[in-house]
Amino acid sequence: MDNAKIFDTLERKIEKLLSRLKTLEADNEKLKGDMAAARKAERDAAESRGSVERLEREQETVRERLEKLIGSLEAAEKG
Repeated sequence: MDNAKIFDTLERKIEKLLSRLKTLEADNEKLKGDMAAARKAERDAAESRGSVERLEREQETVRERLEKLIGSLEAAEKG
């Protein structure tokens, strides 16, 4: 095999590797974006869970107060 063919082969292989590298770099950037979006979604979900838990506690407090008021009204009607 002469030198020209060797260099042509090497050049093609290097071009393939460079092309693959660019593809991998692009994939890596996309994955970084996906990871950032996933982390944001996870934070948002945690915040939502906190809000739901707070609302459930508030609802329970309101329910307890209403039950007491109803009990007081019923007792006043009987008395």
